[in-house]
Amino acid sequence: MSDYQDARGIEITTGASCIYGAPVGRSIALVEGVIDGFTASGRVWVKVVRRTYGGGWSNGKDRVHVGPDRLVIVDALPACDLPTDAETREERRSAQIKRYRERIADLEAGGEPQGWEATRPDVLETYRRWLADTERGA
Repeated sequence: MSDYQDARGIEITTGASCIYGAPVGRSIALVEGVIDGFTASGRVWVKVVRRTYGGGWSNGKDRVHVGPDRLVIVDALPACDLPTDAETREERRSAQIKRYRERIADLEAGGEPQGWEATRPDVLETYRRWLADTERGA
């Protein structure tokens, strides 16, 4: 039995599905998540499944702590065709890797540097470094 209760007085247990409102500027994003534990200070760790807007934020956290009175336990997260934040981030990462590889191949085949590329004598090395960093997840 947990000592934690949500905004409605429902017991909070690890693995339970929840929703809460996260501040985004002067607005609020609805966040779907799963309870992932508790902090020593009485907050609740939530593993983020999906946010209502800005999905896949580049600096978004996969796991956040929330005050127990700021979330609501739900029986199950509703079915949704939208991608999770992790899926959105991976899709963006894969697209970036593809663009880097295509640009490297074009330049190696004798393609003309475009825009800022013409100002860098080490443009291929720059793209290769960016590609390696992106593949590594840096």
